[in-house]
Amino acid sequence: MSLLIFLKIFVVCLLGAMSPGPSMVVVINNAIFKSRLNGILTSIGHGVGISIYAFFAVLGIALIIKTNLFVFNVIKFLSIIFLVYLGVKSIVANNKLEFDEKNISAGFTSFLQGLSISLLNPKIFIWFVAIYSQFMSVDNDIIFNTILILTAGIIDSIWYVTLTLLVTTNIALDLIKDKSVLLQKFVGIVFIIIGALLLIELLI
Repeated sequence: MSLLIFLKIFVVCLLGAMSPGPSMVVVINNAIFKSRLNGILTSIGHGVGISIYAFFAVLGIALIIKTNLFVFNVIKFLSIIFLVYLGVKSIVANNKLEFDEKNISAGFTSFLQGLSISLLNPKIFIWFVAIYSQFMSVDNDIIFNTILILTAGIIDSIWYVTLTLLVTTNIALDLIKDKSVLLQKFVGIVFIIIGALLLIELLI
């Protein structure tokens, strides 16, 4: 795997992790209303769930490549459309995340909560099919595919652990509340740009 390909994978995984949604709410709630440690455990659990989805995405795409290249190319095209759709959806969204909901159950289940919030969201699996279809090839070896899987989980965990550390500081939570809509629009624009570049690459 070249450095350029790894950087591409790194960027799309980081952008996917940064996209505001229910996972962010759960991690931040656990960090604030339980403790920083609980936020970290939730983050790690979420990363494990992401790795599981990445594994099945890579496995499924590999099987498709081996059996029908036409189907793979169709999926690759649809995945680009999906990326653009996500971008447009993020740009037009104006709803702010509600960080103040205290509905996180008490106990020692933070890790399982992070795992569950990722596994119970089928959009994450679709996301990985959309993203990783751009990096799959019949020439990929087991090391390359392993890096694809581990990179997704590790980056996701690091992002949410970092977010946990940030939101448990004094004024960071108010800043995140105020800028959540702006963050959605920024990520949306980046998704559209990535989709356009991938479409150009597919057509050339």
